[in-house]
Amino acid sequence: MKHKLETFVNFPIHDFDLTNYVADKRSSRSQLYELYALTNHFGGMGSGHYTAHIKLLDENRWYNFDDSHISPINEDEVKSAAAYVLFYRRVKSDASAGNAASSGRVRDRTFYKH
Repeated sequence: MKHKLETFVNFPIHDFDLTNYVADKRSSRSQLYELYALTNHFGGMGSGHYTAHIKLLDENRWYNFDDSHISPINEDEVKSAAAYVLFYRRVKSDASAGNAASSGRVRDRTFYKH
């Protein structure tokens, strides 16, 4: 059986800029993203344990979710070789936030509030 890679891959938490990967370079929409959650996998390819780190944006604080245990963590504890799936949200610039407000679009607030 093959072995799971345990290599640490550095990933951005703040200011993940995807501008160079957007087809419409003239868009005034912000292409900056910030990490707000990730899943971790501990174990091998055939079995293991999952946890999650989630940033509660109302509190601007990170938490570790491990089965029925929830505990606060520091932002510098978020990155690890166990990171498995990363979740980013677009950070609105002042200009794009103004455009959204004037066009009447409503931002999805299912997972976070400002």
